[in-house]
Amino acid sequence: MLPAPQSQFLGPEDRAICQRVVDQITADAKWYSTSIDGQILASTVLTLFQSGVANETNLLAHVRARRHDFTKQAD
Repeated sequence: MLPAPQSQFLGPEDRAICQRVVDQITADAKWYSTSIDGQILASTVLTLFQSGVANETNLLAHVRARRHDFTKQAD
């Protein structure tokens, strides 16, 4: 098996950025009384990050714009 290119892996700083974004979105969801699908949220954050949205502020804005993809309003 061929090794995966190094660009597919996130370094510690990159993981920290993604984790802070996930944490902030999770905190936002509690504020708005919504339920989050954590796997979809994590996938969204990683996909955006790997597609070039690596600035934390921009990443957070992009994820918030897609909030409907991973949240469900509580009844």
